[in-house]
Amino acid sequence: MAPAPFTVIRGGRLLDGDAADILIEGDAIKEIGLPGLAAPEGADVIDAADMMLIPGLVNAHTHGDASLAKGLGDRLTLELLLNATPLTSERFRLEDKYLAAKLAAVEMVLSGCTACYDLFSEFPAPSPEGLAAVGRGYADVGMRAVVAPLMADRSFWQAIPGLIGSLPDALKKEVERVTAEPAEASIAACRQALKDWSFDRDRVRLALAPTIPHHCEDTFFRACRELADEFGVGIHSHVAESKVQAVVGMRKFGKTLTAHLDDLGIVGPDFTAAHAVWVDDDDIRRLADRGATVAHNPTSNLRLGVGIAKVRSMIDGGLNVGIGTDASTCSDGLNMFEAMRLANTVSRIHSPDPSDWLTAENVIDMATRGSARGLGFDGSIGALEPGFKADIVFLDLGRIQYLPLNHAARQMVFQENGSGVKHVMIDGRLIVRNRRVLTVDYAKLRDEVMRANDRLRLENEDAARLVRQLEPLVGQFCVGLAKEPYHVNRYVGA
Repeated sequence: MAPAPFTVIRGGRLLDGDAADILIEGDAIKEIGLPGLAAPEGADVIDAADMMLIPGLVNAHTHGDASLAKGLGDRLTLELLLNATPLTSERFRLEDKYLAAKLAAVEMVLSGCTACYDLFSEFPAPSPEGLAAVGRGYADVGMRAVVAPLMADRSFWQAIPGLIGSLPDALKKEVERVTAEPAEASIAACRQALKDWSFDRDRVRLALAPTIPHHCEDTFFRACRELADEFGVGIHSHVAESKVQAVVGMRKFGKTLTAHLDDLGIVGPDFTAAHAVWVDDDDIRRLADRGATVAHNPTSNLRLGVGIAKVRSMIDGGLNVGIGTDASTCSDGLNMFEAMRLANTVSRIHSPDPSDWLTAENVIDMATRGSARGLGFDGSIGALEPGFKADIVFLDLGRIQYLPLNHAARQMVFQENGSGVKHVMIDGRLIVRNRRVLTVDYAKLRDEVMRANDRLRLENEDAARLVRQLEPLVGQFCVGLAKEPYHVNRYVGA
């Protein structure tokens, strides 16, 4: 039986406290009105009594391939995490790529996230088949996603000057075997994927993710810009995430990473700078002037010890900022409520003046409208308004975090942990009902994940030994780089 063309949500309340009914036509919100709002005869009715209705949260930056590598490490810097990337997805089969994306999507929708920007890694380079498998993982769950293949034409070892030379000869020979695919191969694969993309682009679309500026030759970045312009897709890159990146960028380019990308013509309204921790005031002005977005990832910034981004300065400078969770290996959970809470609280580290701190309303806007703009869905998701897609999260006001309900926005930001998510709707279709994903056989998913994980653990044994051997050497070298002077400081107490 075909679903009714209209759905009406009755008896809920909005984040501002107003009681409201919402009329949905197809996949979009048609009208929001007072309780008792008129609805066409035969409309499906959803009872939202004692529930708060919020826009679906939008994850501005994550890596779905890492969903099978949870618990990878403890005291990892960013560079130690990059050293350990052979243990995430390098040995993935096609079915593993689908499974990892599907697992990430299920985790996100269960905690109220309805859309994400997924920088998915394929080794040694992206492939049309692999990207289609990732897209299918999101489509089968029913989640909205922008899939952007991570790409580079320099390996991690080649990208950091002097790192290979610091290694003993035996290990040097091991890492010299690790080479990135030529830029032409990655560009050709992405071009083919963009041509052949069979998914509804309102739901699952492609973008490009040249991973880190000094991991890519200038010609590669320019080729990405030309391809993005040709197909009208976005570009997403890690920019000045760690001090090591900032120092290396200054050594290599004689300017900040942001200034370098801007001079190459990369930065524009379709560009997202992930993290942007070690950016200066001029960088912020450049990004804002070009209409770019920063994806703020407070959980992983803290977990990896890269420093604290000055988000208030970005917002005050007119720069669009979204919130992301980053990966399961450095954020440990794809939970946007946790990311919002940390985004709010870490903003207080920079100044004793409360007027400099982010408010609950600030971070809600960042996690909805701000992130939606970064994904290229500005004006269609990220708000509960007529004409917007019906991506709606139903929060159970009977949960302890809302007892008593004194200030909905503050309690959602400071106390919600995802346990209050009861239903999740995407495009007017319930994907989660009563805390259960309707589009996935969870028991089957769990079995498939466990089998794949057991196989990958065995296949990665040699790689794990090499990672452990390299870890103290990489750590020592990169900590030394991070101690070099830089003209901004994003550490606390340094």
